[in-house]
Amino acid sequence: MFCPECKSEYREGIKICADCQISLVPELPANQPVEEVNWVQLHELPSQMYAEMIKEALEKEGIPSYIKADFLTSAYGIKGSFPGTRATLYVPESDVEKANTILAQMLDHI
Repeated sequence: MFCPECKSEYREGIKICADCQISLVPELPANQPVEEVNWVQLHELPSQMYAEMIKEALEKEGIPSYIKADFLTSAYGIKGSFPGTRATLYVPESDVEKANTILAQMLDHI
């Protein structure tokens, strides 16, 4: 079973996507064109943990994003704030303004 929105795959018996809250389909269409996305660096953060918190807030607002972590963070799974660790958030160019507004609001509270 697959989510037609986020394309996640689920075990048989599950009927609703846990993330998108929509009905699953038995298979995804085979020839869907891939949309070109111009990813833009949003902000560098002092840890993977901060980046994940902001990523979650962006996703709740419908803004896709991804995190690119530094070597120490990604290789050793470091999540806390340690000297020298960094994580950078990227969002589609079309969502930069809205994402920066959300980021500014969150950084005021971190």
